[in-house]
Amino acid sequence: MDVAEHLRTILQNWWRILIVSVLVAATVYAVDASRAKTYSAKADLQVISGRASIGQATTDDTNFLTQTYAQLGESVPVVFQAVKESGLKIDPSAGLGRISVSQIGNIAFLRVTATGPSPAAARALARGATIALTSAVEDQQNTSTLADIAPLNAQIDQLTKQLASLPPGSPAAGSLNNALQAAQTALYNREAQPRNRIIVASPAVASSTPVSPRPTTDALLALVVSFVVIAELWVVARAVGDRFSASDDSADIMKVVGLPVLARIPKGSDADTIEAFRILRTNLMFLEGAGKPRTLAIVSANPDAGKTFVAIHLAESAAALDEKVVLVDADLRKPAIHERTGVVRAPGLSAVLQGADIASALRRNGSSPFLRILPSGTPVSDPSGVLGARAFRSVLDALRAVRLVVVDTPPGALFADAMAVASQCDATVFVLDTKTSRKRAVRSTIESLERGGANIVGVVVNRASTPRPTSYYGS
Repeated sequence: MDVAEHLRTILQNWWRILIVSVLVAATVYAVDASRAKTYSAKADLQVISGRASIGQATTDDTNFLTQTYAQLGESVPVVFQAVKESGLKIDPSAGLGRISVSQIGNIAFLRVTATGPSPAAARALARGATIALTSAVEDQQNTSTLADIAPLNAQIDQLTKQLASLPPGSPAAGSLNNALQAAQTALYNREAQPRNRIIVASPAVASSTPVSPRPTTDALLALVVSFVVIAELWVVARAVGDRFSASDDSADIMKVVGLPVLARIPKGSDADTIEAFRILRTNLMFLEGAGKPRTLAIVSANPDAGKTFVAIHLAESAAALDEKVVLVDADLRKPAIHERTGVVRAPGLSAVLQGADIASALRRNGSSPFLRILPSGTPVSDPSGVLGARAFRSVLDALRAVRLVVVDTPPGALFADAMAVASQCDATVFVLDTKTSRKRAVRSTIESLERGGANIVGVVVNRASTPRPTSYYGS
């Protein structure tokens, strides 16, 4: 399927696609509207690096510190403390899914976001999260400071005791005093060192509009997405649906091809097949308005549709009425009748078209004394040319004494040979196969044949579903 046909399929069915899309959108709206509303509150925090305040930290250092504190804000201990600080009567573990902390852009700011069933609940949880995070950072800094000054305090205590134990005028007092002064200086410097901290830049503020659900927004999005998806599914269905189905009844097929169904050849037993060809034979004998055709072309759109099968069995069925029948293989490109009927291929039709005596080319196959076969003969360079010339008409005229001439042809969708033969015969039967034929190719081939002057009297459906066996007589 090309782009033009793709778009044409959508345009032809846009209202069907729209109806389904609207139903999907309405369902999404109804489901969203029935869900509980969720509100959101946000607070902004500024991260102040102790090293940055004295010019010892780079931007990367500050960003890393900010990202570290964002992860800390979503940790289990901090979230549990946030729920406690909020005063909400909820399970602390519920806060894990309702609190998020992220860096704002690439700067030393954090955004705390909390959700809740009401604006007040969301604001309380966001406020609790800011308190818990700032306290956690402060506790970290206090712990780090205590860990650093504890050895210094122990050293100062030890030096002080040593000095107190010395006798007056001891020469060791000087060195101990120097060591004590150095330890006290280090203690002062560590206690005076700037700390990392977090301050509230913007307190928690809740939105009066719920963040979810949003029925209108979700429904509009569903409408757009479903329209696109359903349109593509429709195109795929049409592409796949170009096949015929074995279960399609005659009315369905007639609606597609615009021609009556003369017979349905089943996939079942030989008895069903024989009966189907008897029906075909009878329908051809009593065509309304067309008379009883003497020359009959068998055409299909595609290879493997069963046209040769139909041609052979129709000829045999007609010969069973003790009437003279000739089966002609006009498929000069890929002939098959000589193999299926057990006759030699040459001399055949190609020789007769070049002037040979037709009587010498006709063959018996033993199935009926009333059936003769004219095989294709040797290959020719221009099959459509020789079949479309006056010579083929002369072949048909030479068989005037024959009650029925059945002519097998190449696939009509691939070659012009079928049109050349069909336009010179009294009637044409079109064969379609429920497994291999495609609706567009069948319609296109039928239209081409009709434009070329072929008298298509009906369709034979090959590999149709076998009807349930019924008994005419009761048991």
